[in-house]
Amino acid sequence: MIKMFVVNGKRYTAKEFDFNLLCDLEEQGLSLSDMDKKPMSLIRTYLAFCGDITKQEAGVELEKHFINGGKVDEITEIMSSMMNESGFFRAMGETIEEEDTETSVQNQKRGRKAQATTEA
Repeated sequence: MIKMFVVNGKRYTAKEFDFNLLCDLEEQGLSLSDMDKKPMSLIRTYLAFCGDITKQEAGVELEKHFINGGKVDEITEIMSSMMNESGFFRAMGETIEEEDTETSVQNQKRGRKAQATTEA
């Protein structure tokens, strides 16, 4: 099923969160693990990707959309839906979570070793 969303009176076809989109996001400085820290950049990049327009053009469209009373809800709901439906995106998210968990466990072990050394 093709999903659409409207920004500034223009209809856009929602695109899947695939490898190319993740590369575009990384080029923007948006890693998978910190997308929630830069939501407006994520929205602008997604609109640019879906509309085959530049980031600057997407920013102008979003700004006009907000000035004219438009909300961010529709595009964020579409993005969330596309993320949930993307097998590639889900697989990448699981890989990132596993790496974060492994890093956390390793840091905890290092902390315990350092504490044991200072206590000795």
